[in-house]
Amino acid sequence: MNSIQDLRVFSEIVKSNSFSLAASKLGLSPATMSGRLKALECHFGVALLKRTTRSLCLTEEGRYLFETSQTILEDFERLDKTMRARRKNPNGTVTIAAPTEFGRKYLIPLTSEFGAAHPEIGFRLILGDEDVSLVDDDCDIVVRFGAVPDSALTTRKLGENPMVICAAPEYLARVGAPDVPTDLAAHNCLVYLDGRMAADKWGFAVDGEPTLVRVSGNRIVSDRQALIDLAKAGQGLIRVSSWDVARELEEGTLVAVLRDFDCDPEIIHLLSEPRHRLPLRTAEFIDFLLQRVKRLSRSAELCRTEYPRLRGAA
Repeated sequence: MNSIQDLRVFSEIVKSNSFSLAASKLGLSPATMSGRLKALECHFGVALLKRTTRSLCLTEEGRYLFETSQTILEDFERLDKTMRARRKNPNGTVTIAAPTEFGRKYLIPLTSEFGAAHPEIGFRLILGDEDVSLVDDDCDIVVRFGAVPDSALTTRKLGENPMVICAAPEYLARVGAPDVPTDLAAHNCLVYLDGRMAADKWGFAVDGEPTLVRVSGNRIVSDRQALIDLAKAGQGLIRVSSWDVARELEEGTLVAVLRDFDCDPEIIHLLSEPRHRLPLRTAEFIDFLLQRVKRLSRSAELCRTEYPRLRGAA
């Protein structure tokens, strides 16, 4: 039984006082109309109409169902129109989960830019470095760096996340720049505290092979922005995402080193429901985000590879 459709069929039969006329209005065959009415009567276990070759007459139960169902059908029609309008006119809230620094430096300004053009759309941002579930944490979009588990979700490549070793020009002028990864043993390396584990093994590609080099220094910090601030103050070398220091590299307040030993970058993924299941507000923001991040990705790569060379040569 298709409850709403069967109620609509029943209501139209009563209003038209004719199976054939009701069928014409609804674009259905008289046989289909009769089948719908039979399904409704079977569902409720009572006769709803008395039929003769010349007329239709409501039973007591049929009259009660007809009168009561009018409000239900009117409410459903309003609901249907509202839902279709929401599909055509984006509004509501988009919930996004992303790593803290990426969210702070990129998602916040991008959501502001998008929101200025779509004031009827709001955003809920969950910023943190722990894994977030699209379903369990009630998110529309999850931005995740690195590998993602197999799932029924749609996974798009948002960009790449090359890591960069960098320091302030004054630090490099004072201590010198490392030429090979093993030179880091003679440097003050500022280490990120990832949960309870110090990220003191920095990855490189040496002769085409992935290599880990253990580093040490006088700062272990759980906040990436604090590490960046320490590096800008000339305190030592850091290893961070090129996204986190793109502006500093462009401005020359930080300079990249050991670029000949870069590892393959990890992928930045965007996770969401399949597109046909997305509300328009989410689908349109994803399109906007993919386009804008692609542009920003080119800028971040340029800053990582070109600006340090130009600044260093100055």
